[in-house]
Amino acid sequence: MYVFGTKLTQRQFTAADFALNKLNTPTPLDNFQTRFDGQWRLFDSGQTLFHQRSAKELVTVSDFQTEQARQDLILEVVQAYYGIRVAQENKKAAEGAVKTADANAQRLEAMHTAGTLVDSDLLSAKVFVAQMKDRKIRAQNDLALAQMQLARLMGLPVERQLDLAGSLVEPNASAKTLQEWTQTALAQRPALRAAQLQETAVDDERKAAKAEFGPTIALFGTTERDAMTLGGPSGTNWTAGARLDFNLFAGGATKARVAEAEANASKARHKVEWFRSGVALEVRKTFLDAEAAAARAAAARDASDQAKESLRIVQNRYEAGLTTITELLRAQAAQLDARTLYLNALQDWQVAQAQLERAAGVLTPESQLIADASKTAEAGRP
Repeated sequence: MYVFGTKLTQRQFTAADFALNKLNTPTPLDNFQTRFDGQWRLFDSGQTLFHQRSAKELVTVSDFQTEQARQDLILEVVQAYYGIRVAQENKKAAEGAVKTADANAQRLEAMHTAGTLVDSDLLSAKVFVAQMKDRKIRAQNDLALAQMQLARLMGLPVERQLDLAGSLVEPNASAKTLQEWTQTALAQRPALRAAQLQETAVDDERKAAKAEFGPTIALFGTTERDAMTLGGPSGTNWTAGARLDFNLFAGGATKARVAEAEANASKARHKVEWFRSGVALEVRKTFLDAEAAAARAAAARDASDQAKESLRIVQNRYEAGLTTITELLRAQAAQLDARTLYLNALQDWQVAQAQLERAAGVLTPESQLIADASKTAEAGRP
């Protein structure tokens, strides 16, 4: 049957081929076939449309996820930047404390030599010098680590020394209310918008799964050339038609795919609801953190000024012989602690402001708060 049909398609069938021997025991036959097939689906109950919409939505999801990662990176840069600023100020304060302690110790050494100072006061001064040197060493180490962290975030060698612009100052308080920040976050937070689009994409996949129960209509066509030898005498034939398919029964496979898609859609919907509440909670937390940091900075600034004035008074009293060396050293340590507390409060305030902008989805290199900190971060990031 194959030989008989092939000779017909090659248009090489002759009357001699009707001989019984040739019909019953034909000799082997070569067939060189060139064939072109084409299909065009006219209607598939919306399956292709839903898949296409879902794919486009997932592309946008990736864009939002990229923007969220970008804002997360900017926040890390801000934290590292102000970490360096605090470390630099702490190092300066520690160096100043060491110089002051050394000067006091030398002066007390002279007084001790002259016999006007007891041994215990001199030893206390020397212990205080050692404590201040320890703080200076720790501050230097903290600065080196902060430098390496920022260099790493910028995609630079960790040993690279960075020349930073800007200074550690009190930021301007936000004029927005908590409600305004929350509304901004629910509208612009990239991760939330990605989750919402993902929910839409999953719902389109659910619709596509349900569309598998619907009919499909397609056109098809075939044309071919058959010959016994390449380039030899040949015959051509073609086929064209339309096809209508119904999914009457698939052993439950389609029904299971629909159930899976509906479960995924429900999961995505609940995930978005959970994400929305999480974003609102994060905005509230960062807003309160920023307010608390501002209040702490104000209190720490006053405490630092008071500690500085207290040290001046105690120093005068000590030089007049009205107080002990212990009181003087305690005042010097208190002044340094108050300065450190104020610097840490400033860092927390700056970072809290950046965290609030990131929670709202508006943290960009153009933000005035972090322009100096982030302007070179993305240039070297792999």
